[in-house]
Order: sequence, then structure tokens, then C-alpha cells
Amino acid sequence: MEGPSLLILREELEPFLGQTVLEATGNTTQPKATLNGRRIDRIETWGKNLFLTFSASSAKSPPVVTKTHFLMFGSYRINEVRPGRTPRLALRFKNGIVYFYSCSIRFFADEYLKALDPRVDLMSPEWDPTHVVQLMAPKRNSPLCDLLLDQTVFAGSGNIIKNEVLFNIRRHPLTRVSRLARQDWLRLAQAVHSYCWNFYEWKKKFELRKHWQVYRQRVCPLCARKLVREPLGKNARLTFYCARHQPLYTQIRKLHVRAVLPIQPISTRPGLPEPRLDH
Repeated sequence: MEGPSLLILREELEPFLGQTVLEATGNTTQPKATLNGRRIDRIETWGKNLFLTFSASSAKSPPVVTKTHFLMFGSYRINEVRPGRTPRLALRFKNGIVYFYSCSIRFFADEYLKALDPRVDLMSPEWDPTHVVQLMAPKRNSPLCDLLLDQTVFAGSGNIIKNEVLFNIRRHPLTRVSRLARQDWLRLAQAVHSYCWNFYEWKKKFELRKHWQVYRQRVCPLCARKLVREPLGKNARLTFYCARHQPLYTQIRKLHVRAVLPIQPISTRPGLPEPRLDH
């Protein structure tokens, strides 16, 4: 689950804010019983992580902060009837039940949460493109396919965002950051940020997949040529690109951020910078 999906999850969990956990079950090895009788006081996200803060149960028992990461195939369900599989964690409240599946859950993660930088969280109102550009400098030898998945720079960006943004800027996934003109680094950061908010809007309307241009697609939407599909980068993540429209340039070329094809992208969040679109 990528950053936009986590923000949607946070919104869907809001009815449970202030509610008391009646029963915590699941196959997690974390001390889930400690959540029984505690109230959810805060629901927060950072990048691909969900943080739930549960109230102190007594003067000697401090609040509990849980960190949930949904890994590659994690998911959640709210008020699901008769789940067909054992959840990693299930939280039952008076007004419903929440299930988390195939995910990593860590308890007592308050110090971890405090150390996170909201300036790199793509879905945070504190996201700071100038700060992100500064963080890109030490990564100048990294290929773009790795940079766009680097959570210390683009927290919340995942494989869908990586593939779609690289197509929008017409860059080969193995293009190194240093192959972009320094003045274009800000435009790259803004292109990632803008796509994340498009992702958020599309997913809320249940139409995300119809906007995929290259991710899990077979042919380029521009030239109808077969897309290249191969594992790339240090983690060998599956990557889709058009060899014609995303060539591996040997010289520095100006970056142009294209509009999402075949339709125009939804406007970015009000008050946030929007990159110039080149048609």
C-alpha cells in the first residue's frame, strides 16, 4: 500500500477515534492483549506506515503506539462479515471491527514515530519540496527507479507511483539523478507529489486502475509498442517502460512533465505547487 492508500485508510478509521478496544485478536506475536480496554486517541500516517496511539490504561501503563506496514500484499477490512482468513490483528469496538492482514505490526513504536520527518511525507501538509531536493544531492548516482522508492526522500511512493511518474517525465528507469539538470530536480519532486494526489483522488472514486498508463499494461498509450517489463534497481522491483518514449539518454536533457494520458490529471491539492505541464 502506497502513501495515498494509507491516507484513505486513516480517513476510514476516523469513526473509531475515541472508541475503546473491546477485544484485540489475531496471529501477531506482539502483546495484543495490552490493547484491550484502551481507547484510540490518535490515528496518523507517515509514508507507507500507519500509527495508532492507544490511551494509557493506568498511571503505571503508558500509552501504546502501534506501527503497521502493509508490506507487498497487506490489506485491511472494516466490518467484514466472516473473514475467510486469520488476520494479523483484529480490533473490535462497540461500533465495528477492523482487520489487518498480511502486514507487519510493531508495538511500542512511539520513539520511531517521533523520529520521522514529515517534510518528506508526500501526503503530509508539511511536505517540503525544497527539503526533498536537498536530500536528492547525496543520491545523485542513484537511478531514478531507486530514488522514487527511497522512503527517506519520497515517503509514501511505491511501485505504481514510480512507474507512472517515470512515464510522465519520459525518463528511463535507470537514468541517474545526475543526468537531470540541477534546476529540474524540483520539478521532479513536484511531479511525484502531484501524481500522489491524483492517485488519492482516483482511488477514492474506485477508478485508479483505469488511469494506469504503463503499470501492468502491455502497450505504450502513445505509440502502441509493447512495453518493456523487467525487474530493475537494487531491489529488482518490476518496472514497466516504453523503450521509444523513455530512452536511456547519455546526455543531460531538460525535464518536461507531461500530463497523464489519455485524460488530463485531476488538479493537485489546493495551495500546493503544481508543475508546469508540457503537452
